[in-house]
Amino acid sequence: MPSYKKSDARAYCKENMKGIWAAIPYPIDENDNIDEDAFRADLRHYIDNLNIKGFFVGGMIGEFWCLTKEERLRGQEIACDEAGEVPIIAHTGHTSVKEAIELTNAASKAGATYAILANPYLGAQGHPERVRAFFKEVCDNTDLGVSLFNTGATGYSLTPQLVKALVDENETICCIKNAQPKYHCDEVRTAVGDDIVVSDPMETPWFYNHAYLKQQTFMSGPDPFLYQRKGNLRMQRYTDLIDEGNLEEAWTANEAMNPIRRVSEKWIWGPWSRGAFPIPALKAWMDLMGMAGGPSRAPMIPLTAGEKKELESDLRSVGLID
Repeated sequence: MPSYKKSDARAYCKENMKGIWAAIPYPIDENDNIDEDAFRADLRHYIDNLNIKGFFVGGMIGEFWCLTKEERLRGQEIACDEAGEVPIIAHTGHTSVKEAIELTNAASKAGATYAILANPYLGAQGHPERVRAFFKEVCDNTDLGVSLFNTGATGYSLTPQLVKALVDENETICCIKNAQPKYHCDEVRTAVGDDIVVSDPMETPWFYNHAYLKQQTFMSGPDPFLYQRKGNLRMQRYTDLIDEGNLEEAWTANEAMNPIRRVSEKWIWGPWSRGAFPIPALKAWMDLMGMAGGPSRAPMIPLTAGEKKELESDLRSVGLID
């Protein structure tokens, strides 16, 4: 159960959701099940070696669309158990509002700190009054603080005006992961930034967002575990320098990451922007760095042997693997 009262969800989130969070996948084993031991080992790496401050589980990176409900429930349960005091935000979105409520209440029982729900798609289909009805039903029947996950992968995006209406109508909406262009994020900050935590989840503008717009949390993407390795926490370093007020050195550290960003644009964010979830490349990247990525389920297509070799060469060239 949450450690805050339902009416205090926003204040709690404003006070506690800070720093670098990661959106993480579930490793799949050779029997096409969630590899629980590997998932726990990855979490320990993220926490103990990379100092990541919180985790988004069961979302786009977590391939929720190809998981059974039982797997979604078990995945968030493992994450909460292994992470301990490190906060978990569990993706509990569903086309069925009844299933979304069940997933959210199960996440609360498992120990998740927050829930996050992608825009409801089939049924709601972007109609403002239907979207509002969906979130009202969820928020009225759950106790966790709720984050909006405003992603165009659902077929539409919430307008800043609709975001404000949802925030005004539901006291437990405490955050938004706003995977939208800069102008949209700026409008959302103006509309609701005084009330809830607003996060642009892309790493590339994180320097500017954190240093100048005072975005308090990077929530969240795979960048913290793809771009960093034990002993070289590049993203954390420039973030810490910003927090220390050393913007010149922070900018230098930030710019030093551009070669890694170019590799990521090639394999991850470029394909993503063209509508192709690059989960097989992301998981292969993890495998090459010593984490447990593992295979992806259909309809994802595995990388070819040649692509894996090319990815390995690219990672080696930017110092992510030896």
